[in-house]
Amino acid sequence: MSLAFDILLALGIFFTAGAALGTHDRIASVTGFVVTGLLVALSFVRLGAPDVALAEAAIGAGLTGALLLRSARRLKPAENRISPPVHRFFAALIASAFAGAVAWAVYTASGTAVYPALVSERLAESGVTNPVTAVLLNFRVWDTLLEIVVLFVALVLVRIVAPAFPQPSALGQLMLPFARIIVPMCAFLAGHLLWQGASVPGGAFQAGAMLAGGLLVLLLGGFAVPTTRLLAWGTMLAFAGLAVFTLAALGTEALTGTLLLYPDGAEKVWIIAIESALTLSIAAMLCLLFCGTPRRPLK
Repeated sequence: MSLAFDILLALGIFFTAGAALGTHDRIASVTGFVVTGLLVALSFVRLGAPDVALAEAAIGAGLTGALLLRSARRLKPAENRISPPVHRFFAALIASAFAGAVAWAVYTASGTAVYPALVSERLAESGVTNPVTAVLLNFRVWDTLLEIVVLFVALVLVRIVAPAFPQPSALGQLMLPFARIIVPMCAFLAGHLLWQGASVPGGAFQAGAMLAGGLLVLLLGGFAVPTTRLLAWGTMLAFAGLAVFTLAALGTEALTGTLLLYPDGAEKVWIIAIESALTLSIAAMLCLLFCGTPRRPLK
């Protein structure tokens, strides 16, 4: 039964990915992309990587799908033209060759992974019991800091090239009761993912994406008016996570003599404090990446 499910899941990923690439309708293509992302998230669950599954479902499929839907709506209708057969043949050939090379590299890979054992040996020193959080916020915390920098740079680029905020249209009478249910649920789940991230799958990125989803419901449903002041506060909140992370680095340098080396016995406090700031900051960044940050006053 398990093998049959895995085979169906793999076939479903290939089918939905092919449908997303093969259709000429943009909305259908984005829908195929979102479904593919959800199936990939399910495959990570089957592989025993729930943290990656949560990130893929919330960010890879959910918010990225919303960004693609917004882009599809703003772009002009595509010309209904079919590529020459020779172009499609070479595209399929290149894709098949690349997929075959990756499959062969994975199949012939030798050696055993040493990182799980190393993390397990020093997990007690990290201050948390979730190995993924221990790696991201302690052992490899510099990598996480750089990820936040990259996300903020992406927001700055959006600020430069995409200043227009989407004007939401009426979504019907069912939107209000839907928002009353989904927004508090998103806030509750975000807090749950943040707190539980120290011991079980979760953390700032997943919690921030969940909170951003609730905020987008408010914005696109017309329940929160995107004024210039509101977006300015959102921009400052987006920068706050990077600022708190930087202050934490300077604080640990002053206390321990090493950047981002937490004081003994206080590791969990530092990690929870950083993740709390990052959750709010990531939520603000993701919302602003979707909405844009206008340079002119909104009417």
